[in-house]
Amino acid sequence: MSEGIIGNLTAVLYYMFFVISGIIIMFRLLNGQKLSIMFKCLLGSVFGTLEFQWIPIIFAFFMDFTVRAHICALVIQVLVFILVILKTNGGHGFVNTYKKPMEWKRFLWENPASIIIFASFVIFAYCLNTHTILLNSDGSLHTGQATYSDMNMHIGFITSIAKQHTFPPEYSIYPGVKLAYPFLSDSISSSLYLLGASLRVAYIIPMLVAVMQVFGGFYCFIKFWFKKGSVAFVAFILFFYDGGFGFIHFLNKVNFSKNFTEFYFTPTSIGDYNYRWAQIIANMLIPQRATLFGWAVLFPLLAFLYYAKENRSIKSFLIAGIMAAGLPMIHTHSFLALGIICAVWLFWDMYKEKESYLLLKLAGIIWVVFFFLLRMYNDKTGLIEKNGFIIMIAGLGIIAVLFVKEIVSCFKNSTIKSYIQTWGVFLIPVILFAFPQLLFWTFGQASGDGFLRSHFNWSNTNDNYFIFYLKNIGITFLIFFPAWVSAKKKELQTASPMLLIFFIAELVVFQPNEYDNNKLLFVAFVFMCGIVSDFVIKLFKKNWNIILKGALAVSLLFVGVFSSGMTIARECVSDYELYSKAQVDATEYIEKNTDERAVFLTGDNHNNAVAALTGRSIVCGADTFLCYHGINTVERKSEVANMYADPVGNKELYKKYNVSYIFVSDVETDEFQINFEGLGQIAEKVYDAQNVVIYKCNEL
Repeated sequence: MSEGIIGNLTAVLYYMFFVISGIIIMFRLLNGQKLSIMFKCLLGSVFGTLEFQWIPIIFAFFMDFTVRAHICALVIQVLVFILVILKTNGGHGFVNTYKKPMEWKRFLWENPASIIIFASFVIFAYCLNTHTILLNSDGSLHTGQATYSDMNMHIGFITSIAKQHTFPPEYSIYPGVKLAYPFLSDSISSSLYLLGASLRVAYIIPMLVAVMQVFGGFYCFIKFWFKKGSVAFVAFILFFYDGGFGFIHFLNKVNFSKNFTEFYFTPTSIGDYNYRWAQIIANMLIPQRATLFGWAVLFPLLAFLYYAKENRSIKSFLIAGIMAAGLPMIHTHSFLALGIICAVWLFWDMYKEKESYLLLKLAGIIWVVFFFLLRMYNDKTGLIEKNGFIIMIAGLGIIAVLFVKEIVSCFKNSTIKSYIQTWGVFLIPVILFAFPQLLFWTFGQASGDGFLRSHFNWSNTNDNYFIFYLKNIGITFLIFFPAWVSAKKKELQTASPMLLIFFIAELVVFQPNEYDNNKLLFVAFVFMCGIVSDFVIKLFKKNWNIILKGALAVSLLFVGVFSSGMTIARECVSDYELYSKAQVDATEYIEKNTDERAVFLTGDNHNNAVAALTGRSIVCGADTFLCYHGINTVERKSEVANMYADPVGNKELYKKYNVSYIFVSDVETDEFQINFEGLGQIAEKVYDAQNVVIYKCNEL
C-alpha cells in the first residue's frame, strides 16, 4: 500500500506527460483562435486528462487493465503528439494581455477570483490530505466526515481495477456483475496505482488537478458569458461557498458546538430541519469523485462551447464534441446536463422571434409558481409524485414540437447549413463515441428497478416549494427573481437551460437515490449564480451611498456564506478511524500471500478493509453502495449469513461464489452467528492476530 519514491515518481510523470502534451496539442489545434493562454492551458489539461483516462481503457479491452495496455497508450499519445506538432502551425494565435512580468497587479485587479480560487484550492487540498487514509500514530487509517462513506467504494474500485486487471471490470463488492458505475473517475487513479504509486498518491494527485479544472472552468465560463471578472468573482463565491439559512439553527451555543463534534450536523445538511442543499466543496467535490471529474470536463466545456457558438468556430465545435464524448463513463449526470444545455442553446440559436424576451422573463417566475402549485396539489393528493414522468414527457413533447418547428423554419430560409456545420459537427463525435458507452454500460443498469421513475420535488420532505429552496439556497435564491427579470435577453437565453434542468429533475429521478438528482440541480445552480452575480455587480456600480453599499455587501456576504463556512470548518477538523490497525495488518498479509483475484467471504460493512485496501473481491458489499446502483442484495446477504452459520452445510454456496478465503474480525462476529468449528472443517486457519482470523478454504 505504500510504494516507494520511484514508483510514485514514475506514475506521476506518466500522468503529467499526458496532461502537458494535452496542453501543447490544444495550443496547436486552437492556433488562430482568440483565446487566452490560461484558457488554452485549462482546456489542454482537460484534453490530456481525457486521453489519460480513455486511451488505456481502449487497449484494456484487448489486453486487460495491465502495464502493457498503458505502455501502448503512451506510445499512441506520443504518436498523436508528434503528428499534431508536424501537421499544425506553431504560431501564437492567443490573447495575452499580460505581457510584462510586473503586470500581476493588473491581472489580480481584473481577475479578483484568482485569489479566492487559490484559497479554495488550499482548503480542498488540506481536507483531501487529512481525509485520504491518513496513517495514525497507532497504525490505523483515518479519514474525515465527508469521505467516511464514499471513499471506501472509490478506493475499492481503484484497487480492484488495478490489482485484478480484468476488463471490463466487475463490482469487487458484488462479483459477477459488470461495473456500470462511471468508473473512469476511479480508473484514472487505478492507472497511477498500477504504475507504482502509493494508494494515497494515486488517489490524491488526479483530484488536485481536477479541482483546479473545476474552479478554472467555472470562472472562465462566467467570465466568457458576462465579460467581467467581477461577476465571475461573485459567482464563484455564491456557487462554491453556497449556503442557505441553516446557520440560524446554530446561533445558540449548544448547536454551534455540535457543528464541530457531531456527525453530519452542519447548517447545510440537517435533515430534521429539511436542509438538504450540500456544501459544494466539502460535500460534493471532496467525497464524490465522479462529480469532481465530471465537472472538471463539464465546466471548461461550457466555456468552450459558449466561445464556439459566439464565434461560429467549426474547429472549436468539433474539439468540444470529442471531449464531450468522453463524459458518460466519467459522470453520466454531467453528460445529461450538458445535453440539456446544448439543446436549449441550439434552440435559441435558431429562434429569432422578438417576443422571446418577454417569454423568457416570465419563465423564471412561472417556474417557481408552477412548482409551488404542484407542491400544494401533491401534498393533498399525491398525484404529482405518481405522475411526474408523464408531466415531464408532456412538457418535453411541447418543447420538441417547438424545436421541430424551428428546424423546419431553418430549412425554409436556407440557414440549416450553418447549424449543421456547427452544432452538427459537435454532435457527430458524441453519437459515434458517447452512445456506445451508454449502450454497453449505462442503459443496462438504468433499465433496472428504481432508476428512471417519477419523483416530485427532489428531497423536500415537508416545506412548500418556495420556502424549501429559499432556506436551502439562501440569499441567492431570493435575489434570483429581480435578477432574472432585469437581465438582458442574451443573458437569459444563456441561463435558460437552468429552467429545463429544474423541470426535469423535479419530476423524475435517474437513479435509486433521489438525492443524487442534486448533481443535475447544481449544474442549474451555475446559471442561477451567474445571473444573480451580474445583478449584484450592476447594483453596486450604481451611484448611491458608499457606507450603505459596504454595509449591504458585508451583510450579503455573511448571510450568503456563513452556513457554508461552518460546514467547511467542520470538515477541516473532522477525524474518524476508517480502518483499525488490526484490519490494516491483516490486509498487508492478504496482499502478500493471496492471489489478486481471490474472493473473500467477509461482512458487508461499508468500510470493508479487504475490499478497499487489497483490491480483492468479496461476496457481498454494503447496501449503501450496491442498492443505490440498482443491485438487489437481499438473497446474497442471506447466503453470506448462512455460509458463516453453517459452513459445512453450505459448501455449494462457497463453490457458487468461488470463495478462497474467509475473513473473521469483530465486524463479522457482531454481524453474523459464526460457526468456528464448521469453518475449521472446510478451511485452514492461515492468519490469527489482533482478533482477526483468516481461513483458507480447502478444495470443496
